[in-house]
Amino acid sequence: MERHSRWTPAPGKRTVLLACMLAWHAAVAAADVLPAKLTGTWGTAESLYEGKAGQSQMHLDADGYGVVVGSTSPPQRIDGKGDAGPEVRAIAGFPLHATLDGTTLTARMVALDPKDAEEARSTLTTCRYDEAGPTLTCVGPGRKSVVMKRYSETVPAEVARTLEQVRSVAQ
Repeated sequence: MERHSRWTPAPGKRTVLLACMLAWHAAVAAADVLPAKLTGTWGTAESLYEGKAGQSQMHLDADGYGVVVGSTSPPQRIDGKGDAGPEVRAIAGFPLHATLDGTTLTARMVALDPKDAEEARSTLTTCRYDEAGPTLTCVGPGRKSVVMKRYSETVPAEVARTLEQVRSVAQ
């Protein structure tokens, strides 16, 4: 009769223990899909209100969830005079989930409403990471490419709160 120490699991228990360890490892590995060098805030400018052109920003968390936001250029008077009044810009964005393949970041829109699922499948942004900048050169649907540089290694608190809501809907 073979004796088992109380620290050595029986053969059936070993299989279950191994399966649990592999599942835990897979869950941990799936949690972070983006390396730290890509997380945080990327933008064409430090603020969506900066400069005379429209601006773009992308905020990314390590699990791949993020948001992309863009602003229009500031209003200009139609009579050509210099004072356009208050700096009002239209700002729009959408949640996304990104993955990395080599130096290419692929971000798909996250549908928060089932009726937007088809649009989400077709709304794709691809970015090429350049470590020298570091920069992301991104092309979205029907847009010219934009070059964004990294402004922060983390996302702002309000974006982090938004991403928690996005995760709860997406999962």
